[in-house]
Amino acid sequence: MKKNNNTGKKIVVIADDLTGANDTGVQFAKQGLKTIVLMGTGHSLSTLEEDVVVVDTQSRALLPDEAYKQVFKTALLFKDRRQFQTIYKKIDSTLRGNLGTEIDAIMDACEKELAIVAPAFPKNGRITVGGYHFLQGAPLEATEIARDPKCPIQESHLPTLLSEQTKRKVGHIGIKSIMAGPDSIFDEIKKIYTNGRRVIVCDVWQEEHFKMIILAAVRFEKQILWVGSAGMAEYLPSVMGLDAASIGKDPVVILAGSVSNITRSQISKLKQRPEIMYLEINPCALLQPEAATVEIGRCFNAAINALKAGKDVAIVSGYSDEIVAKTKDKGSSLCLSSQQTAEAIASALGVLCRQVALNVKLSGLILTGGDTAVSCCSLLSANGITVVREVAPGIPVGLLKGGPCDGLRVVTKAGAFGAEDALCKAVDCLKQSTETV
Repeated sequence: MKKNNNTGKKIVVIADDLTGANDTGVQFAKQGLKTIVLMGTGHSLSTLEEDVVVVDTQSRALLPDEAYKQVFKTALLFKDRRQFQTIYKKIDSTLRGNLGTEIDAIMDACEKELAIVAPAFPKNGRITVGGYHFLQGAPLEATEIARDPKCPIQESHLPTLLSEQTKRKVGHIGIKSIMAGPDSIFDEIKKIYTNGRRVIVCDVWQEEHFKMIILAAVRFEKQILWVGSAGMAEYLPSVMGLDAASIGKDPVVILAGSVSNITRSQISKLKQRPEIMYLEINPCALLQPEAATVEIGRCFNAAINALKAGKDVAIVSGYSDEIVAKTKDKGSSLCLSSQQTAEAIASALGVLCRQVALNVKLSGLILTGGDTAVSCCSLLSANGITVVREVAPGIPVGLLKGGPCDGLRVVTKAGAFGAEDALCKAVDCLKQSTETV
């Protein structure tokens, strides 16, 4: 993982207890962001290289005035640090603690203009509908949370609960506006803000609602405090362009030598991603030495330029039926059998793979088609692959063993194998930090 030097690209999370700090921190870490959880405020922030800094203020059970002072003091540490423009106030998904008081503390300390509040966590049975917060289908005040020994919750209606705790006016965006999409949510935010309300509660009952809310809120061009549980935290980095790929994570190269229709479908899915540069190599040119040298050189130059610009690169041969037919005819005219034709193409892809891997630092390789995988690994002088885990059922990721790229992560996939999103999942896997693979 590269150190993140981009202004405003770091994230600070202010949590009120340690388990909450950790369960939110992991949402960022699993996306390849280097994350640290700090207990207390006695740390030198200037020495931290992490992309995400989570601070546990241990303020959940404090009296409101004490919680305000503790959180204000913590938030003030980040006020003038330009790299920490994104602040996430982690709150409990069952609404325990000094929610409104701590929102006030951060907004006061860091001069945030608007708080977007979405404490739902649908994956764990926490949803908000009509402003009411539910746990496994029951309103909070009807669950064991109402009898919590330290922080009992007697109010399930989140706007009411917050209004009792914050000095700011509270607004609410209902489920109809949320389901209508980002444009509708944006219009509601503008209307509520114009009416003088600076804390906005959002209904959420499906995971996709988090993305819609974030997309709408960032358009509002105000200094926003994001407030939620681990649920919304999972979606914040990618939607806001704060994920690992956005902060300089090394690129990935995909080499697809298979002519399978399944691989073509997977490539088509991959091409939808704007961060991936698609490069089609002419397989006919790979069947003769001189033409192959020229074609490999062309593709190498194009790939290197894209990789150095931070793009992932997918290098594909035999993408259409027409090209496959032409390649077979070309092979026949050169008196090559089908096997010899396939081997010549795989060998050329291996040469190209070696040239690229030795000239650019990569997060990993994705090799599709058995002949392609063997050629690439052999030409990288690897003597094996240490298999680590699966990217998807039957699609392993491992580490090259031996050769100049020893330890490089590699995903291998049979041509006629895997779901449509298999290559997308492989790229996402290799974009994660090395510790997770």
